[in-house]
This record gives sequence, structure tokens and C-alpha cells, in this order.
Amino acid sequence: MTAPSPRSHADPGPLHPRHRARPAGLAEPAALEPKTSRSTALELTAARSAALGLSAARAARRAAPGLIATRSVALGLIAALGLTGCSRDPAPSPAEPIPTPTEPAEPAPEAACRDWSTLDTTQLAPLTEARFGEHAPLLDAVWRRVLEKHYDPTLGCLDWGAKREQYARMLVETATDAQAYAVIAALLRELGQSHLRLYPPSRTPDVPGPTAPDLTVRWVEDQLVVVRSRADGPQGPVLPGSVLHAIDDHPVQPWVDEVRGRAEPHAFPREVARAAAVRLSCERDDPSRKLKVTNPAKDGRMAVRVVPCIEPEGERVTLGNLRGIPTRVEHRALGGEVGLLAFNVWMLPMVKQVQAGMETLRAEGMRALVLDLRGNPGGVGAMSVPVARMLLSKEASLGTLRFRDFEQHLNVEPGDDPFTGPVAVLVDESTASTSEIFVVGLRDHGRITVVGARPSAGAALPSVIEQVPGGALLQTVVADYHSPEGTVVEGEGIVPDVVVTETQADFEAGRDPVLEAARAHLVQVLAEPPAEPLAEPLAELLDGPDGTPAHDEPPALGVPPAEPAHDEPPVAPPAR
Repeated sequence: MTAPSPRSHADPGPLHPRHRARPAGLAEPAALEPKTSRSTALELTAARSAALGLSAARAARRAAPGLIATRSVALGLIAALGLTGCSRDPAPSPAEPIPTPTEPAEPAPEAACRDWSTLDTTQLAPLTEARFGEHAPLLDAVWRRVLEKHYDPTLGCLDWGAKREQYARMLVETATDAQAYAVIAALLRELGQSHLRLYPPSRTPDVPGPTAPDLTVRWVEDQLVVVRSRADGPQGPVLPGSVLHAIDDHPVQPWVDEVRGRAEPHAFPREVARAAAVRLSCERDDPSRKLKVTNPAKDGRMAVRVVPCIEPEGERVTLGNLRGIPTRVEHRALGGEVGLLAFNVWMLPMVKQVQAGMETLRAEGMRALVLDLRGNPGGVGAMSVPVARMLLSKEASLGTLRFRDFEQHLNVEPGDDPFTGPVAVLVDESTASTSEIFVVGLRDHGRITVVGARPSAGAALPSVIEQVPGGALLQTVVADYHSPEGTVVEGEGIVPDVVVTETQADFEAGRDPVLEAARAHLVQVLAEPPAEPLAEPLAELLDGPDGTPAHDEPPALGVPPAEPAHDEPPVAPPAR
């Protein structure tokens, strides 16, 4: 474990309006409803960055993260959990090369950025199938939806009109649906933001199936390591700490190299773990997976394990287009008056379970809390408010959302009986979207300490999903986000305050180094003596016995007034 790492804050005065810090401020979930939206609002969190191989110019146009704030249910889970028939952008086939767009030019100076909301689209030349192919209407619909809904009317200073013609010409060179969808996906990647994606109407091999072996694989020490496993089969169990080498006799190295070639370095651990999850997943009529792994129980020798595919555990929740989402809430004591609370997604019906877990831990004597959000890809943003209330004794804000025509302040009223003890939140490369909004908002207020081995996903822009011609679904960014202190998360992730080194040997030995580090940190905090109260009343230090000033000179700047600014005692009451 290394020393706490510095936090990254936004520059306080960048030129572009999407990067300006704004006053923060959501009192109740209902306050998240913008009155100007008629679309079904969904927050789709894929555990990956949206842009692949961005140039420095495109990376500079990334916006800060967001939290869904519209009238309908938010969706953060389609790509991350593979729960619908829609898929991520289809992966190109080696036998079908897909046209590659030219690298976008450097954006024009701020003063030259065009406001595309003023464009008269009735004057545009039609994109006809006769000229550009059968997918031209789809590209045109995608182009127009982004034009109409994106929060930034300059669209990152891109020449959006020229992009329409450029990508339409590229459609002429495509021969398959997959190639055409890849061209449209490349158009969306021009904006260099998360939560901009086109989902084909039918499921493709690039989205997880409904079942999978009961294990989790992550990228640790440059290899795919099984970090959690309850998978067992005729040849024996797959043990934690095993290294994955092949799935159904297909070596992992070729697709690991493919992911490395297309993913940005900071996104690679998340992308390769997701690629492993896709390949490990099964269809309902596919009962098992054959895995080739090293066997920690046999000195790391190769072993073959055939393990069953099962449906994920958890109570199924359906909200709007989110159907049958498996939800899990865990709580347990860790010892040393430290409790653990974890949940896998953000869905409003889970609030009562989270509340019950908190109450149970407090009743058992918890004085410090570990909140585990590792692997939590997001979900319904409104859930972040009642959960934040459980930890805040004062009114606070999780940040500000900026739509094209209005702003939403994510104000949180204090809880009736909040937990006031120290809190450590665990993150990893798959902590995304609503999870990131919650974490960065509370950290900006100094309420939590973030512990992890890597930064979070850095993908949390608010978005809506709508159907477009041909039955596909288009996810469109509709708002920008700034944390209370202007901390940048989109494209960067949340850098842990306490960075922990993970090794394959840790998992082989049954250790969870990040959780152990968080518990040790909280035990140390609990052992620190509370702040000493002032020996004399503050008023007597400032004034003489007769009420006259005790000093001839005015007090220095920063000296508090004689009367307390609030009714709280100088020493905080014990955490409950």
C-alpha cells in the first residue's frame, strides 16, 4: 500500500463552457425530473471508456462525468450486464475490414466554434439509400439526434455538418451490417465521450449472455486472474488466484492482444476484464464452459476445469426498460468495530435493503464503514440521493448537471439519523457512472476516503436511449456534470486516496488486499484521539472580562467570531 495519492481537480478557468466549474447543489429523487424531456431516460453504463484510440485533440474535448437526471428510469446496465437483446458496437471481423475514419483535425479556437442548434436542417441534402446505401437513413437519424439533444450546442467544436457527409460516403464502402454499424459508431466516437453508442437490434457476440460460471476475472499483474470463484465441476473447483489461459480450447492471448490494440492504456484493465466476461458467458442452452487455468493447489500446473453456467444470484428488479436486473446487497462485520456494506447496482428498490443493512451494522456496534462499490457499473442515479443521506449530517451537494437549456443541482438533505463515523469507499476499474458521481461528490466534501488498486472507470455522462430506424437503440449524451469542487472524472476516473497493490499471490492466498487496507485505515482512524475542546470559552479569548476587546489590534483574518456559527458541539458525538 502506498501513501495517499493526490486528487485531480479541474482547471478553474478553462475556456470551453462544458469545463467551467459551477455551483453545486437534488433534494429528493423527484427533483431529478427535467420538465423539458419527453424521451425515455436511461443511463447506460458500460464498464469501459467510449472512445478508443483518441488523439490528444479528441481527448481534450472530453466532458466531465454525469448522473442521469430525467423523468424516467435511468439505465446503467445494458452493456455491463448483458441484460437485453441489444449489444455494444459489434466488433469488426478480421475477414471484414471496416473503413476507418480519418483522424479529426484540431478543434477550432473557441471564438470560431459554431452553434449547431441554429442549423436549419430542412435545408440539408437528403442522405438517400440510392446514393449512400441502405444504412444511410440510420446514420442520418443518429446524426440528427445528437444534433438535437447533446448538451453542448457546439458539439465540441466539431464541424458536425461536414461529419454527416464524410461518414455517409464511408457507408458506401461497407458490405455488411456490422461494417455499417461500425462506421456510425466511429461518428459517435468523434465526440470523445462515454455514453454515446448505437446498439444493434439483435444480440451479437460482443455482449454477455444470460448465464456464466460463478467466478470473476480481472487483469492483475499482466494476466487474467480469477479473483473470486465458487465455480466447481467434475474435475474440481476453479480456485481464486488461478490464471486463465483458454476458454473452450480457445487461447485468451489473441483477444487480449486485440483489446490492448484498441483500448486506451487507462481503459485496458476494464476492457480486457469485460472481454473475458463476454467470452465466459453462456446462452441458456449452453450448460458449461471448459477452462484451462493454472492450479494454485498444484504449484501452478495447468489444469482443465469444466464448470456449469448459472444465472447470477440476486433479487430480480424491473424498472422501465431495465428488466430482470439481479440485485444484491451484502452487509457484515469485519471486526474492530468496522462494518462492510456492498451492493452491485443502483436500483431504487434496493434503498430499503441498503438502509436495513446500515441499521443492522449500527445495532451491532459499527463505528466505521467500508462501502464496497467495486464492479458496480451504475444504474438509477436517483438512488444516490437517499444513500448519501444515510452518511450526511449536513445539507450537501453531489454536483451539478448542465443540460443544453437548464441546470440541475444535486442537493442532498441531511438524513434523520445519519451515520457519522469514518467511511472508506472501495473502487476499481469497473466502478462507473452513478457510482462515480456518488463517490466524487462525497469525497469533495471530505466525507469519505477512497481506497482501490486503480482509478474508477471514468464513464458517467447522463444520457437517454431512444429507438432509431431499423430497431436499433441510440444512447445520446444529454448533460454535463461537475462535482462540487470541479473534480474531473470523465475519461480520467476517480484516483484512490489510498492506492493498494494487488498481486496474483494475494488472491491465491484468499486475501483481498484492497478490503484489508480499507479496514486497517479505518481501525487507525478510530484509534486516533478526538480533537481536544478549547480550554477556555472562545468569547473570553477574544474579549476581556467586561466585554471589551482583549487586544488593541483587530483579530487576524480567519479568526472565528465570538458566537458559534452553529449549534453543534466543538467535538463531534460518537458515531452510531
